[in-house]
Amino acid sequence: MSSSVYKLQDNSKSVVMSFKYSLSKDHSISFITKAKSKCNDVIDSLFTKLSEISKLTMLDFQDKPKKSGYEGLPISSFSINFSNIKNQLGLSNDSKILVFRFHKEKCRLLTVYKNEILYIVGYDWDFNAYKH
Repeated sequence: MSSSVYKLQDNSKSVVMSFKYSLSKDHSISFITKAKSKCNDVIDSLFTKLSEISKLTMLDFQDKPKKSGYEGLPISSFSINFSNIKNQLGLSNDSKILVFRFHKEKCRLLTVYKNEILYIVGYDWDFNAYKH
């Protein structure tokens, strides 16, 4: 299986999201809200994406291209320290971070799907969370 392809188990339930493990600093909501000039458009786009995700199932996204679905990347490919999240969610270096694109593909929503919950763990506002 390619590192960017991540297939889910059959799950036809609507997506339940959690912000419990959201990162701080450069990969947080507070980081982007400091840039007031572009904040409104980005946040509006983020909430549009979150609304879209909440109305579908993870399987609905699985077969979409990464522009409108997601791509699964191993935790080890990120420049972010996910050690706290890895410990609390029982993840390994080859566990996948599911990356959803939003704001005209300029930003990324970083998530972990575990136990039928989509954990929002961070945001890639400026292409520095992993090698693009």
